[in-house]
Amino acid sequence: MPGLGVPQGMSLAEFCILALSVLSITVGGYIINDYFDMDADRINKPGKNFIGTSISVVLATNLFYLFEAIGIVGGLYLSWKVDEINYALIFLFTAGILWFYSERYQCQPLLGNLVVAFLSALSFGLVWLFDFFALKNNAELFSTAQSNFAIVNKLVLIYMGFAFLSTLFREMIKDIEDYEGDRRMGCRTLAVVAGPAKAKVYSLIAGISMLLFVIWIQYFFYTSGLLLVSGFLATISMMLIYILFQLFKSVEKINFSRLSILLKLLMLLGILSMVMFYFEK
Repeated sequence: MPGLGVPQGMSLAEFCILALSVLSITVGGYIINDYFDMDADRINKPGKNFIGTSISVVLATNLFYLFEAIGIVGGLYLSWKVDEINYALIFLFTAGILWFYSERYQCQPLLGNLVVAFLSALSFGLVWLFDFFALKNNAELFSTAQSNFAIVNKLVLIYMGFAFLSTLFREMIKDIEDYEGDRRMGCRTLAVVAGPAKAKVYSLIAGISMLLFVIWIQYFFYTSGLLLVSGFLATISMMLIYILFQLFKSVEKINFSRLSILLKLLMLLGILSMVMFYFEK
């Protein structure tokens, strides 16, 4: 994190391996999720599920195992490099929980949403976890960086919180979007159990909670003298207010589909806000 005066513990190659590992496990998760959603997606997204149309079920299953294997092997290598081999279990646990989420948890009211939100937050934490132990293995770099660990830990927790809340908010809206298919397939999501109207209220509560969190971190960065980051987050706050206003008015499936796309963009902007640290004085 050179923008904060913290040297990189991992080399560029090691960081790329970490990014590839996380990305591989994520792609595998999307594949297995689409596999278990085939029947529901014929109703929710007719013609858009590529498993069973563009690729076979057998190939999709093999691709899931391939991507998860790449992610686990990469995680095993990095854990060995930082002398914390037990951390390879994080990648194994993540791959396993993605399978169980797709097979079982995603049809449990709110539990599936929380699992996805947790895994999204975990991906941010992994970067600092491995960078920290890579620094720890270099006494000179560790000594140089140590004075900045407190602020870095806060930033990691802030972005983990942002990832968790934004993912949870989006997953709750997706449940409303996919209500009809989930209901007909017997999938007990929050929208099916509580009904779309109540699920929208719960989604609004989640969205308002996220807005309050973003306003708080915007204030935190402002008082910390990080004005560019704070200003960038002001854009995210305004976009989130717009999304909440549109969610309040939304009734049709197409409305929730558009909100889901907007939240993807908002999540991307949240990640891009980290670039602003490099321009702070």
